[in-house]
Amino acid sequence: MVQVIDRTLDIIEQLAGAPGDVGVSDLHASLGLPLGTVHRLLSALVKRGYAVQDPRTRRYAPGPKLIEVGMHALGHARANVQQIARPHLEAVTAQTGETTNLVVPHGRDGVYVDQVASPHLVRMFTEIGRRAPLYCTAAGKAMLAAMPPAAVEDYLASVPLEPWTPRTITTPERLRDELAAIRRRGWAVDDEERELGVRCVAAPIVDGAGRVVAAISVSGPTTRLTPAVAEQIGPLVRAAADACSARLGGPQAVPRVAAPAAHASR
Repeated sequence: MVQVIDRTLDIIEQLAGAPGDVGVSDLHASLGLPLGTVHRLLSALVKRGYAVQDPRTRRYAPGPKLIEVGMHALGHARANVQQIARPHLEAVTAQTGETTNLVVPHGRDGVYVDQVASPHLVRMFTEIGRRAPLYCTAAGKAMLAAMPPAAVEDYLASVPLEPWTPRTITTPERLRDELAAIRRRGWAVDDEERELGVRCVAAPIVDGAGRVVAAISVSGPTTRLTPAVAEQIGPLVRAAADACSARLGGPQAVPRVAAPAAHASR
């Protein structure tokens, strides 16, 4: 039974993540499932409305039921973090002039689920739905730092720390030290670790059960978001994330801080 559920969810994820309609042979090749199994599970998904089949091409796409369930999930208390965080993203962008993002943990990665763009012509942009490694992004490191030690060790044991840039942290020892520093400081910095020329600052959002549910990050070009500006923005991002945590029953927000003189610093 568990295997059937796993295979069905694999197919749903493939349908939802594909840029277009998917054929049975595509699913057979990407998932390694027998053609008969793929046909049988797709038939069940179509019957329940989780998939639809184009009668002309015989290819499959996400069905209306899948969209309906997703919309209901957005109204769930935990998923409500996006609605809770949105005003804070807007406020942080207004105060810093840089792009703010909401990132949620998904497996071994972070997924960008919301964004407020910088008003500058030169600005950072990450496509909504894009995944990124935890270990080399500010949002990812902020979430790792707020996780239980056992979860961090499990992550380190299962994820290769590959170098995205010459500045990427690539050893478990250095990453542990970095996470300890983030816990002491209250926010994380991505200092050109994922992409050269980009610096980010982030802080985690935690719910009432102590679970890390998201992170708020600010990203900008290193020419504007200098190390000094990052130090100014850090407490602001932490305050925004803590305010979201408080709404979810998590730790109380830190005292509100004045907006950094980011525009003047640039």
